Amino acid sequence: MDQGHSRLQQYPWLPPVLLVGSVGLELVTPKIVSGAALIAVAGMAAAISGTFRYTVMIVGVGLVLTGISAFEAHHGYASAAVQVAEIVIASALALAVRRMLDSQSAKFSVVRSTAEQLQRAVLPPLPKIIGPMTVACRYEAANTVARIGGDLYAVAETPFGLRLLIADVRGKGLGAVSAVSVIVGAFHERAESEADLEGLAERLDRAVARAAEQYADPFGIDAAEAFATALLIEIDRRGATLRLLSCGHPAPYLVQDGEVRELDTGQATPPLGMRNLAPSIGGPHSYDFPNGATLLCVTDGVTEARNAAGTFFDPVSDLKPVPDGDPEQLIGALFSSVGRWTKKKRSDDMAVLAVARDAADEAVPRGQATA
Repeated sequence: MDQGHSRLQQYPWLPPVLLVGSVGLELVTPKIVSGAALIAVAGMAAAISGTFRYTVMIVGVGLVLTGISAFEAHHGYASAAVQVAEIVIASALALAVRRMLDSQSAKFSVVRSTAEQLQRAVLPPLPKIIGPMTVACRYEAANTVARIGGDLYAVAETPFGLRLLIADVRGKGLGAVSAVSVIVGAFHERAESEADLEGLAERLDRAVARAAEQYADPFGIDAAEAFATALLIEIDRRGATLRLLSCGHPAPYLVQDGEVRELDTGQATPPLGMRNLAPSIGGPHSYDFPNGATLLCVTDGVTEARNAAGTFFDPVSDLKPVPDGDPEQLIGALFSSVGRWTKKKRSDDMAVLAVARDAADEAVPRGQATA
């Protein structure tokens, strides 16, 4: 219904064309043929495609045309009174449908506004400037109706430097919101006290596992299957070094001088909520963070976006253009590139977090992984 309604809204000219068609039908066909059916259809099309006022206008014109036509001689056709009654009933039905759609639209607007406020409460806007770093983020849920889903990001300034989190909860929609709140809350609580990323990952893992055990279906799925992939990042206080720890999450990208380079995170640790399966696997990797470079972190809504041929989107080769130094422009270019790649047909949430180091900072040579 929603998709059909949306498509009809693109054709506001259809009801007038149907009315003109009814007049033409009356003029060029034998009198036994009536254009009343087109008038009835015009009223319903107006109800679905336009406003209540527009529907009243189309229905009114239709009734006038019906009156003119009905009281001419229609040999072999129903009486004039019956013909008028049919159109009156169809017109009343069209107006009732328009009222019902208006009522549903008002209720939907309240629900969507509530969902958007809930999303902002769980994922509040990030500061744009933190120390020597410029931060930008963007989130689009696969559920375009509720505009809420299971991807998340967070940033915290700590004694150990700037710490960032981007994660993807299993599932999407309203069922994933409680899991998002658990992970974001645990990150902000522990990011300032855990001495290293491994300890922080363990704390987040415990929070996910504890929530899955203690609360009634907090993830909208079976507790044994509750998990979230995550990427933890630490940028030292000078902004010169990156440390990355992947918990089953897609690798980040380093963007500089129009070049996009994927950073190897090594063997990933298990996702949050599943680290007990292999607690000793994986570890952090370190990279130099060149001045003027941007760290681009994404969820699998980006890396698993497919084109018509079923090919996955690859930011290294498919992100065009590649703006330098401005994380907001970079994110905008990424979303535009993914939209062109998928022709705006996505089935997964998509979150992006970008951090740029000010080019005016002390120069740091382009380094390799040191972990």
